This record gives sequence, structure tokens and C-alpha cells, in this order.
Amino acid sequence: MPLRGRLRSLARAANRRVWPTHLLHGPEWVILGVNNACNLRCRMCDVGTGEEGTNFHMNMTGTDPPSMPVALAERIVDQVARHYPRAKLGFAFTEPTAWRPLPEVVARATAKGVRSAVTTNGLLLPKLAGPLAAAGLEELVVSIDGPAEVHDAIRGRVGSFERAMEGVRAALAAPRPPRVSIFAAITEWNIGHLARFAASLRGLRLERLGFMHTVFVAPEAAAAHNAVWGHRYPATPSNTKDLRLDRYDLDALWAEMAAITALDLPFPVAWSPTLDSRAALERYYRDPAPFGRRCADAFSTLLVKSDGAVVPAHSRCFPAVVGDLSREELDAVWNGPRLGAFRRDLAGVGLFEGCSRCCSAR
Repeated sequence: MPLRGRLRSLARAANRRVWPTHLLHGPEWVILGVNNACNLRCRMCDVGTGEEGTNFHMNMTGTDPPSMPVALAERIVDQVARHYPRAKLGFAFTEPTAWRPLPEVVARATAKGVRSAVTTNGLLLPKLAGPLAAAGLEELVVSIDGPAEVHDAIRGRVGSFERAMEGVRAALAAPRPPRVSIFAAITEWNIGHLARFAASLRGLRLERLGFMHTVFVAPEAAAAHNAVWGHRYPATPSNTKDLRLDRYDLDALWAEMAAITALDLPFPVAWSPTLDSRAALERYYRDPAPFGRRCADAFSTLLVKSDGAVVPAHSRCFPAVVGDLSREELDAVWNGPRLGAFRRDLAGVGLFEGCSRCCSAR
């Protein structure tokens, strides 16, 4: 990292420790949860399995209106441009490509000088890749969980792999293509198939290939968290309905991780989190004790739901509403009393018990 970047990182870390209620920098990401519905039925997701009542499910669905009005999205774009023009606008939940105004709002962001990114399951991407690229989309992240038969079984729809890959190829072939990455969620169902999947992508001009270790909140973690913080930020078990962590073949997974690292791929491979030993892998999946020391996103990211309600970090955080961009200004919410109190409590412990297997835990 260049010297300027290191100094900026050190200054922000000091700000988090000394004055967490008032950040001297703006958000890096403003994530828009533009709709409340998904067109796949993923087995590792509370929305896909219909597990209502979990924090993740509540953050992803149940908001009225279920689709973000264009006027609200435009208001948010304009606020980002006005207050924090260096921030990125992310379209990520629940399935943003099912939101019809997506290319229009991306184009508005581009015109305002705001960079944008879309995270998608890829089912509708073949038709939208061209319009999104033409609108100036900077980054496209496509979730694909393995080879065709594996991905389709996990996602609950035959043909979903081919549609996603068709969309990836269409995006890369656009005259002004976005940077395209593929991310796979590691589960019991794709262990043993990940290295083959990674090798099959060799011919694509990807920005990166990412593998995300299973993100979940175990019942034990939720209970331990609620014993201390349940009165302010109640936790629930999340993304565990169909998962059986005891079925994960960790020896096979560790071997696959080594095999993927050894592949001569034309793009970088990222792991979230980075588990650099077999013992760390065992601890992540088998030990209920907290994993990680701090949250990487509560001090850099906001999620705006389809009605304008603001939640800290993103969809895996606690459903604590800290603002409303349908009637408040972004800068007032970013350093407002509700989000400031959340950051203060989090900074005091580094990481809540209910955060310990979140993708933001570091």
C-alpha cells in the first residue's frame, strides 16, 4: 500500500478508537437494497429457504414499499454526489437486476460522477449486461457457486449457471465493460468441486475470483450475544436452516484451497475470511467461540432499504434503523446519534458475539 494510503488507514483506525461517534471521513459504500424479492431459492440463504424471523431475512425482505421508488433512488444518488462523491453506490439486495429502473439509476449515478457496482445472481444478466455497461457501471460481481450441476442444485433452478455465465460473457464483451468478478459461497454442497470450477474460468478476463466461507449466526452465538446486547441489538440464528456444519469435509476443503492457490490463473483469487491454516479452518467451522476482532464495515458502509430506512453496514448486520434517507440527509445520518451510538458500542468490544461469522468480521 502506498504511504498516503497507509497514513489514511492509520488515521481512520485512530478515529474509530478515539471518536467512534463522529467519523472524520465519509462512507466508502452506500448499498441500496432496491427490492425485497429474489428469483432463486438458494439453500444457504434465509430468503431462499423461507426462514422468516431472522435478522438476515428481515433486512432483505418485508419493507414497504417492496421496490424502491425511482424518486427515492435518485434522491440518494444526488445525496451521495453532494456529500460523499468518493463513495461507491452498491446495488446488492435482494436481487437488484429484478429492479427495472436499475440501468436508469446507474446512468444517473455515472452522470453525477458517482461510481457504482452491482452484485447479482446473474439470472437476468444476459439481457441487462449491455444496458448496465452502457450506463457506466464500474463493477459487476456475479455469485456462482460451482460447476453447472452444483450451482443449479444449490440455487434451486436448472439453467441458472448457464444464464449467469452468459451474462458474464456479455458484460465482458461490452464496448465499455465493467470490471467483472465472480464470487462463490462455500457450502457443504460445493466442497470437492471448487478447484474444478476455478480452473474452468481460466479463459475469462475477470477482475478477481472470490471464495466466501459460509456466513452464518449459530444459535449459541445469538444466545451469547443477546445475554449482553439483546436489549439494544437483538441477534437471531441466521442462514442455518439447511446447513449442517458437521457435514463439511474440512480436509477436502483445505486440499481444495491449496489446489486453487496453486493454479496458474490470469486473475487474483481472494478468500473471505483469509484462513491460512487447517487449524484456522477447523476453528471457523467447528468452534462456537467468536472469530475475528473487529468489524470491517460498520465504519465504512451503510445499507439503505427500499423505504429509505438505513441499517448499519449491510444485510447481515442487526436490523437497527439508524436513519431514513427518504427525509434525512446522508451526512446527518452518517454522523447522527443513532449510528454513532452503534459505532461506540461496537468499538468498545471490537466485535459483538452475534457478528463472529459475518463476512465483515476481521
